[in-house]
Amino acid sequence: MQAALRLCVTRRASAAVEFAISGLALFAFIMAILNFGLLGFSLGTLAHSVQATARKAAVYASNQYATTGIMTCPDAAMITTFFNGYAQPPLPGAGTATGSNPLITATWTNNSSGAGGGAEWNGVYLTLTVKYLWSPVGFNMFVKGIPLSITTAATVMGSFDIPTVVSPSCQS
Repeated sequence: MQAALRLCVTRRASAAVEFAISGLALFAFIMAILNFGLLGFSLGTLAHSVQATARKAAVYASNQYATTGIMTCPDAAMITTFFNGYAQPPLPGAGTATGSNPLITATWTNNSSGAGGGAEWNGVYLTLTVKYLWSPVGFNMFVKGIPLSITTAATVMGSFDIPTVVSPSCQS
Protein backbone atom coordinates (compact mmCIF):
# COMPACT_ATOMS: atom_id res chain seq x y z
CA MET A 1 0.00 0.00 0.00
CA GLN A 2 2.86 2.35 0.78
CA ALA A 3 4.35 1.70 -2.67
CA ALA A 4 1.09 2.71 -4.31
CA LEU A 5 0.93 5.80 -2.13
CA ARG A 6 4.50 6.78 -3.05
CA LEU A 7 3.70 6.29 -6.78
CA CYS A 8 0.60 8.44 -6.45
CA VAL A 9 2.48 11.19 -4.64
CA THR A 10 5.38 11.33 -7.11
CA ARG A 11 3.08 11.14 -10.16
CA ARG A 12 5.53 9.03 -12.14
CA ALA A 13 2.78 7.09 -13.88
CA SER A 14 0.72 10.11 -14.91
CA ALA A 15 2.75 10.65 -18.08
CA ALA A 16 2.23 7.02 -19.11
CA VAL A 17 -1.51 7.23 -18.50
CA GLU A 18 -1.78 10.52 -20.40
CA PHE A 19 0.17 9.06 -23.31
CA ALA A 20 -2.03 5.96 -23.36
CA ILE A 21 -5.14 8.11 -23.58
CA SER A 22 -3.82 10.59 -26.14
CA GLY A 23 -1.91 7.91 -28.07
CA LEU A 24 -5.12 6.17 -29.08
CA ALA A 25 -6.55 9.39 -30.47
CA LEU A 26 -3.29 10.14 -32.28
CA PHE A 27 -3.20 6.64 -33.78
CA ALA A 28 -6.83 6.92 -34.95
CA PHE A 29 -6.08 10.32 -36.52
CA ILE A 30 -3.03 8.96 -38.36
CA MET A 31 -5.05 5.98 -39.63
CA ALA A 32 -7.79 8.34 -40.84
CA ILE A 33 -5.22 10.39 -42.80
CA LEU A 34 -3.77 7.19 -44.27
CA ASN A 35 -7.22 5.95 -45.30
CA PHE A 36 -8.13 9.28 -46.85
CA GLY A 37 -5.01 9.07 -49.02
CA LEU A 38 -5.76 5.46 -49.98
CA LEU A 39 -9.34 6.42 -50.87
CA GLY A 40 -8.09 9.18 -53.18
CA PHE A 41 -5.54 6.84 -54.74
CA SER A 42 -8.19 4.14 -55.31
CA LEU A 43 -10.62 6.65 -56.83
CA GLY A 44 -7.94 8.03 -59.15
CA THR A 45 -6.91 4.54 -60.21
CA LEU A 46 -10.54 3.60 -60.81
CA ALA A 47 -11.22 6.71 -62.93
CA HIS A 48 -8.07 6.23 -65.03
CA SER A 49 -8.76 2.52 -65.51
CA VAL A 50 -12.36 3.06 -66.63
CA GLN A 51 -11.37 5.76 -69.14
CA ALA A 52 -8.45 3.76 -70.53
CA THR A 53 -10.55 0.58 -70.77
CA ALA A 54 -13.37 2.34 -72.65
CA ARG A 55 -10.85 3.93 -75.00
CA LYS A 56 -9.08 0.59 -75.62
CA ALA A 57 -12.39 -1.21 -76.29
CA ALA A 58 -13.47 1.51 -78.74
CA VAL A 59 -10.12 1.40 -80.54
CA TYR A 60 -10.35 -2.40 -80.68
CA ALA A 61 -13.76 -2.17 -82.37
CA SER A 62 -12.46 0.45 -84.81
CA ASN A 63 -9.46 -1.73 -85.68
CA GLN A 64 -11.75 -4.72 -86.25
CA TYR A 65 -13.76 -2.64 -88.71
CA ALA A 66 -10.60 -1.49 -90.49
CA THR A 67 -9.29 -5.04 -90.95
CA THR A 68 -12.47 -7.07 -91.51
CA GLY A 69 -15.03 -4.52 -92.70
CA ILE A 70 -17.39 -5.52 -89.88
CA MET A 71 -17.59 -3.57 -86.64
CA THR A 72 -16.98 -6.19 -83.94
CA CYS A 73 -17.00 -5.00 -80.34
CA PRO A 74 -15.15 -6.76 -77.52
CA ASP A 75 -17.25 -8.90 -75.21
CA ALA A 76 -17.53 -8.55 -71.43
CA ALA A 77 -14.67 -10.95 -70.72
CA MET A 78 -12.30 -8.99 -72.98
CA ILE A 79 -13.37 -5.68 -71.42
CA THR A 80 -12.73 -7.16 -67.97
CA THR A 81 -9.25 -8.21 -69.10
CA PHE A 82 -8.60 -4.68 -70.38
CA PHE A 83 -9.74 -3.20 -67.05
CA ASN A 84 -7.65 -5.58 -64.96
CA GLY A 85 -4.59 -4.64 -67.01
CA TYR A 86 -5.03 -0.98 -66.06
CA ALA A 87 -6.36 -1.34 -62.50
CA GLN A 88 -4.17 -4.03 -60.98
CA PRO A 89 -2.35 -4.18 -58.60
CA PRO A 90 -3.89 -1.24 -56.68
CA LEU A 91 -7.42 -2.61 -57.15
CA PRO A 92 -8.40 -6.29 -57.02
CA GLY A 93 -9.36 -8.23 -60.13
CA ALA A 94 -12.72 -7.23 -61.60
CA GLY A 95 -15.61 -9.33 -62.81
CA THR A 96 -19.01 -9.06 -64.42
CA ALA A 97 -20.87 -11.29 -61.95
CA THR A 98 -23.26 -9.65 -59.50
CA GLY A 99 -21.04 -10.23 -56.46
CA SER A 100 -17.82 -9.08 -58.10
CA ASN A 101 -15.86 -6.20 -56.60
CA PRO A 102 -15.18 -4.21 -58.80
CA LEU A 103 -18.29 -4.86 -60.91
CA ILE A 104 -18.10 -3.92 -64.61
CA THR A 105 -21.15 -3.08 -66.72
CA ALA A 106 -20.54 -2.47 -70.43
CA THR A 107 -23.33 -1.30 -72.74
CA TRP A 108 -22.75 -0.95 -76.47
CA THR A 109 -25.15 1.30 -78.38
CA ASN A 110 -25.47 1.21 -82.17
CA ASN A 111 -26.71 4.55 -83.42
CA SER A 112 -24.62 4.53 -86.59
CA SER A 113 -27.63 5.58 -88.68
CA GLY A 114 -28.08 8.72 -86.57
CA ALA A 115 -31.74 7.84 -85.97
CA GLY A 116 -31.61 8.82 -82.31
CA GLY A 117 -31.67 12.51 -83.09
CA GLY A 118 -30.19 14.96 -80.63
CA ALA A 119 -30.77 12.78 -77.58
CA GLU A 120 -28.12 10.22 -78.51
CA TRP A 121 -24.68 10.42 -80.04
CA ASN A 122 -24.30 9.29 -83.59
CA GLY A 123 -22.19 6.20 -84.10
CA VAL A 124 -21.38 3.10 -82.11
CA TYR A 125 -20.37 3.91 -78.56
CA LEU A 126 -19.64 2.16 -75.31
CA THR A 127 -20.95 3.24 -71.92
CA LEU A 128 -18.76 1.64 -69.28
CA THR A 129 -19.62 1.70 -65.57
CA VAL A 130 -17.43 0.26 -62.83
CA LYS A 131 -18.63 0.00 -59.23
CA TYR A 132 -16.17 -0.70 -56.44
CA LEU A 133 -16.78 -1.10 -52.70
CA TRP A 134 -13.69 0.36 -51.04
CA SER A 135 -12.84 -0.90 -47.55
CA PRO A 136 -10.81 1.26 -45.15
CA VAL A 137 -7.74 -0.11 -43.39
CA GLY A 138 -8.17 -0.51 -39.64
CA PHE A 139 -11.75 0.75 -39.47
CA ASN A 140 -13.56 -2.31 -40.87
CA MET A 141 -15.73 -2.73 -37.79
CA PHE A 142 -16.94 0.89 -37.99
CA VAL A 143 -17.15 1.45 -41.76
CA LYS A 144 -18.23 -1.55 -43.87
CA GLY A 145 -17.23 0.03 -47.16
CA ILE A 146 -17.55 3.14 -49.28
CA PRO A 147 -19.19 2.61 -52.71
CA LEU A 148 -17.31 4.19 -55.61
CA SER A 149 -18.81 4.35 -59.10
CA ILE A 150 -17.31 5.75 -62.30
CA THR A 151 -19.10 5.93 -65.67
CA THR A 152 -17.58 6.98 -68.98
CA ALA A 153 -18.43 6.70 -72.66
CA ALA A 154 -16.24 6.16 -75.70
CA THR A 155 -17.23 6.46 -79.36
CA VAL A 156 -15.85 4.02 -81.92
CA MET A 157 -14.01 6.20 -84.40
CA GLY A 158 -15.31 5.95 -87.95
CA SER A 159 -18.70 4.58 -86.93
CA PHE A 160 -20.59 7.84 -87.32
CA ASP A 161 -19.53 9.20 -90.69
CA ILE A 162 -19.49 6.15 -92.99
CA PRO A 163 -22.03 3.38 -93.52
CA THR A 164 -20.79 0.45 -91.48
CA VAL A 165 -21.75 -3.16 -91.00
CA VAL A 166 -22.21 -3.58 -87.26
CA SER A 167 -22.13 -7.02 -85.69
CA PRO A 168 -24.63 -7.99 -82.96
CA SER A 169 -21.81 -7.79 -80.37
CA CYS A 170 -22.06 -3.99 -80.59
CA GLN A 171 -25.74 -3.93 -79.66
CA SER A 172 -26.17 -4.97 -76.04
